[in-house]
Amino acid sequence: MTETLRVAPAASAHSAVAVGPATRAFLAVAALGAGLLHAALAPGAPPALLAAFLVLALAELVWAAATLAKDRPPAFRLVPALALLPVGMWAALAVVGATASGGTVLALPFVPMGAASLLDVAVAATAAVVIRRGRPNPDQSSFLRFFAGLVLSACVVSAVTIPALTLTEAGVAAVTVHHHH
Repeated sequence: MTETLRVAPAASAHSAVAVGPATRAFLAVAALGAGLLHAALAPGAPPALLAAFLVLALAELVWAAATLAKDRPPAFRLVPALALLPVGMWAALAVVGATASGGTVLALPFVPMGAASLLDVAVAATAAVVIRRGRPNPDQSSFLRFFAGLVLSACVVSAVTIPALTLTEAGVAAVTVHHHH
């Protein structure tokens, strides 16, 4: 009467996590919105931040596409920390700008940065909940649930992203007749 104890292997930081389709749709759309905002903020940023915004935007856009395409988003266990990097960067810039005499870093538009930060925090929080739960919700596998999640996510993220995009230099240039972009 020997009983064997089965121990689940420890999850590594790089092991893939299955994410339900509706949750993946939300994560992808929110990351897409944040990436678009960071890309639109890049042209109006001080030269030192231009590259940082472009790298952030590219990373968010690529991750959004990969998340929507795959059942297991890439580097998912690192997402809560990585999604908060832009928020931390903005906080550090605000502190530096508040203490600097020139104050050029505070010239970043508040609403677009706030909207991008809100989307990044939503991605980080959602990913953290999914990782904490450890398994996808089995009820999320239906097509109707995925479609409803995608439509609702797209509506909410668009409602946050589009007004914020209009307050960036890229948004102003898009509607100003005298500017060519």
